[in-house]
Amino acid sequence: MAEYTVDEKRSFHRFHRAQPVRLQFKDPGQSGGSLSCDLSERGVRLHLSDFVPLNTELTLFIQLADESVVECPCRVAWVEKNRFSDRYQAGLEFVETDSITDSQRKIRSFLSRQE
Repeated sequence: MAEYTVDEKRSFHRFHRAQPVRLQFKDPGQSGGSLSCDLSERGVRLHLSDFVPLNTELTLFIQLADESVVECPCRVAWVEKNRFSDRYQAGLEFVETDSITDSQRKIRSFLSRQE
C-alpha cells in the first residue's frame, strides 16, 4: 500500500508567509495570536503555545501586507507537538461558507503578488 504525505494530498500550493493572525474560538473569552508559517487559499499552518484539539472550530483573522484583514472560519485539521519544546504546530483548514469565497479571493490575490 502506498504511503501519502500531507504535501502529496494538498490541492493548493502553500506559500511560506509569516503573516500575523488572530484566533477567535467559539468561547468569546478565548482568543490568541500567532504568525502563520505558510498560507494557501484553503488553509494555514501556525505555531501555537497551547494545544488545540482536532476539529476545533474557530475564526482566524489574517493580516495581509496591504493592511487588510481577512476573516476565515476554519477547523483544526492536524496538530503536533514540536520536538524539544512546549509549543505546537497546527494545520487549519478553511471551512466552506458563503463568506469564505471573498476571503479566499483576497488571499489568492495577495499570494499571487508574492511570487
